[in-house]
Amino acid sequence: MFAPMASHASDIELQPQQLREDLAFLKERWAPLDKSFSEEQRQAFNRRIEEIAAAADKLTPEDFALDVMGAVALAGNGHTNANVAAYLGADLPVRAWWFADGLFVVKTHPAYAHLLGARIDRIGALPAEQALQQVEPYLAGVRQRRRFLAPGYLVNPRILKKIGAADSASAIPFTVRLADGSTQTPRLEPVAADPGDERRSGLNRGYSVLIPDPRDLPERWPHILDGKGDPSPLYSKRGDVKAFMMTPSNNTLYIRNDTVASIDDTPLVQKLSAIVRDEILAHKPKHVIVDLRLNNGGDFFNTILFAQALPRLLPEDGHIFVLVSRATFSAGIVTAAMIKGAGGDKVVFIGEPMGDAGQFWAEGRKMTLPHSKIAVRYSDQFEDYEKGCTDTRNCYWATVAFGPRGISLAPDIAVDVTFADYAAGRDPVLAKALELAR
Repeated sequence: MFAPMASHASDIELQPQQLREDLAFLKERWAPLDKSFSEEQRQAFNRRIEEIAAAADKLTPEDFALDVMGAVALAGNGHTNANVAAYLGADLPVRAWWFADGLFVVKTHPAYAHLLGARIDRIGALPAEQALQQVEPYLAGVRQRRRFLAPGYLVNPRILKKIGAADSASAIPFTVRLADGSTQTPRLEPVAADPGDERRSGLNRGYSVLIPDPRDLPERWPHILDGKGDPSPLYSKRGDVKAFMMTPSNNTLYIRNDTVASIDDTPLVQKLSAIVRDEILAHKPKHVIVDLRLNNGGDFFNTILFAQALPRLLPEDGHIFVLVSRATFSAGIVTAAMIKGAGGDKVVFIGEPMGDAGQFWAEGRKMTLPHSKIAVRYSDQFEDYEKGCTDTRNCYWATVAFGPRGISLAPDIAVDVTFADYAAGRDPVLAKALELAR
């Protein structure tokens, strides 16, 4: 039996003076460590902190947390961000993704399975695109990164109240167009956590909504890809790295790398070495497809050797097709850049623009605000993977030592997936790579 979860205020209690002390910590101790702010952005940040402090007597803890999130996001840098998950409460019973043709429901609580495949036209009082525009100021990074993050926030009642989509954090109307063309406006209420939400274990940021949960997962939420007999290998269970020869040609090796880290006790470097031994040297493929579309980062030291070696292990007329998307971020971008730098014209990027520019600030550490316990990450090392870095006084040393110079990270072939393709299990990005590999 479906039971909505009551929407209630955060259990965290904070006094106005505590909020001001946290803001002072943010301004005086955290902000000087972050180098990603331009002078104009830093001035805007300082003004925003003063505005929040002036309103502290009237702020709820969750409003304060979101205001901090928005202030930090003024840097426009994806690695400079605030984690306010403890203040957001329960989400609504749908999960969505932006496709080329709109925002669509891809996963639901069992009680709302009839909404699978529906296009979301309005969220509360706002058209879907306007809701995206309203939530973007709270999200860190470039536009592609914010578009990647937004669906996870647009199903949170407290966020929707904050951006003016709803008057309260419960029973929020969503206007949707169903597959048969009819329109409905169900009122959605917060529910207990999705048992398949990997965000709780820190494994992903938002792309797991694209992958159906295991069939034997207790209280599993239904997914739009359920029943699709042979979906793209991208939408199989998430891991770190897997590789296999593509059929029927058997001249192309497919490598899917979802994270620049290992998910078990075997180091990723060893797994990549095994792929070289067992797949590349054993089968001698002409072409390799490296799928980084769900790679949100990790430690790029794990992929440097593999990225530099891969182009040299293919025949002269072979190619490396690197598949990228807005979810490709941080060390995922660096891995793509390293392959391109080592392989030159042999490397072709296919898909969407990635989740950051070719130049960004990263590394750094987290600090925790003393009273609210909001974790805030600062960035203090500049990395340039297009023009290149030559001086450790200005750039992160590893980028100077290993980074490429004079390349472009824009897709060579742009492919933006429609909902119809995804829902049918088709993968036009992979299909384009296979077409070129003939």
